[in-house]
Amino acid sequence: MTKKWLLLIGMLTLLFIVAGCGSEEAGENNAKAAGGETQNIRIAYNLPAEHATGIYFETLAEEIDKRTKETSVHLVPTTFPNGQLYNDTQLPDAITTGGTQIGQITTGFLAGGEAAPLQITDLPLLYTSWEAMWAAEDGEFGEIFDGQFNKLGMKLVGWPAYGSVELYGKKEVKVPSDVSGMIMRGFGQGASLMLEELGASPVSMSSQEIYQALEHGTIDGFATGPSSVIERSLDEVAEYGTNMTLSLLSFQGAANLDWWEGLPEDVQQAVTEASEVAQEASRKAAYEGDLKYKEELTERGVQQYTPTEEEMKTWRKAAENRHNAYRKEAGELGEKLLDLVETYNAQ
Repeated sequence: MTKKWLLLIGMLTLLFIVAGCGSEEAGENNAKAAGGETQNIRIAYNLPAEHATGIYFETLAEEIDKRTKETSVHLVPTTFPNGQLYNDTQLPDAITTGGTQIGQITTGFLAGGEAAPLQITDLPLLYTSWEAMWAAEDGEFGEIFDGQFNKLGMKLVGWPAYGSVELYGKKEVKVPSDVSGMIMRGFGQGASLMLEELGASPVSMSSQEIYQALEHGTIDGFATGPSSVIERSLDEVAEYGTNMTLSLLSFQGAANLDWWEGLPEDVQQAVTEASEVAQEASRKAAYEGDLKYKEELTERGVQQYTPTEEEMKTWRKAAENRHNAYRKEAGELGEKLLDLVETYNAQ
């Protein structure tokens, strides 16, 4: 009897141990599902961290880290500002191939037929106000962009604000004809083509190259934002600028589509919410900073010319040619995007 009882006790003890191990394993799996898995990700962009665009990506990284700590995967971002990992010309390919999980897109550097409608963001004098631009990005306009990004292997995450775009250089520009004969670094396809139509010779280069190119006389001027002029010290080589808001611009924050679709739904939602916070911070910085940057440029000796209403009519006429050309090149989808912009402008 004693041996039988000892054998029974031993079997029961073994069962309890096995059951305990199973409970422990289940607990570990539950802990992993509650946020135990960690994934390091890269976020790359082409402007300084202090710029409105940089504020978007730095805030995005902070919010993603914070908001995914309790999701099924904890994303731990590392940011690479100011072209440290890839410059603006390299980023589209880097995102689609997975070189970085999230990055900045400038639509002018996108290629292929699916990208044609997206070139609308490069059109000069597109929006009449900041509010119209933001309404477009947050509405159906933005949804169409996301659909096209998907076809290019990317997911549209958000809209990092940039600000206004002006013309700068060693020669004063008042009306469109003043750019004739100048070698100009363009800002996206739309502005570059307009400059070419006006008799300039547009060239494509990364914003990091502008200082040396203007200093050495390789270019006569360039299109960019007052924020970039200040932060890249371009006022040291450019004596003149315009004050007409040639463009209001946002970039796009995009994720590699395969990576995005591999994320659990709760993680995707956390990233989306993180982008909304980052987008608001970026827009506020761009809006408030635009006037400040232009005032600082004046203090630094850059002469910024504000065209008269009659002169602005000539600029709008020049931009109209580009808008019409875009309608033909971008097809029905481009037509729809332009119609949406007109609606937002009217509101």
